Amino acid sequence: MDESARARVLRGCGLFADLPAPDLQRLAAASSARRYRRGQFVVHEGDPGDSLLVVAEGTLKAVTTSPHGEELLLAVVEPGESVGELTVADGGERSATVAALTDAAVLRIPRESVLTVAEHSPALTRALLGSLARTVRRLTGDAADLVFLDTPRRVAKLLLSMAPRSGPPRVHLELTQSELAERVGATRQTVNAALQGFQRRGWIVIEQRDVMLHDVPALRRFVG
Repeated sequence: MDESARARVLRGCGLFADLPAPDLQRLAAASSARRYRRGQFVVHEGDPGDSLLVVAEGTLKAVTTSPHGEELLLAVVEPGESVGELTVADGGERSATVAALTDAAVLRIPRESVLTVAEHSPALTRALLGSLARTVRRLTGDAADLVFLDTPRRVAKLLLSMAPRSGPPRVHLELTQSELAERVGATRQTVNAALQGFQRRGWIVIEQRDVMLHDVPALRRFVG
């Protein structure tokens, strides 16, 4: 991927959408691209936080792991999204492991390059602060769900959040049931039971890797 292609990827990333062209070009010149196969690790929890990652193609997942090897899926990162803003801010270690959920292409931008541009770019500083705020709000909501919602309601809420904003309410599951279970902090068996229960009630129809939401109002009432 040449420098002009990297610049186009960065321009399509919300974090850099309002950045002046010269600053964007500096970041593109400093960045490097790498491809990953599905399941391949991009960074590990505890690695040095030396770069910001931007997804150019494919999808990544960010997970944290317990001392017993249990995983909690923190986020799914799509093309045009970034991961690593926290390490850019404080220079600390990676707080999560990031792996390729599908075959993917990722740009790495050195932390120092991002900070250098941010020093004279209010637009980038605001974007970084906004991204960190959204992450904190999302994780706060996830923590509350783990405490206040049972597994079926967490699954229903996840399906609603994954539904497209326009068009047919069809959810394409790039996640396996095990990965869905990681996302809601449950076992694969309980997630499967929840999905089958929704299907019996006529709220959803499961078609291989797709889930059609037939009764969105009922799912919303169920979540409360």
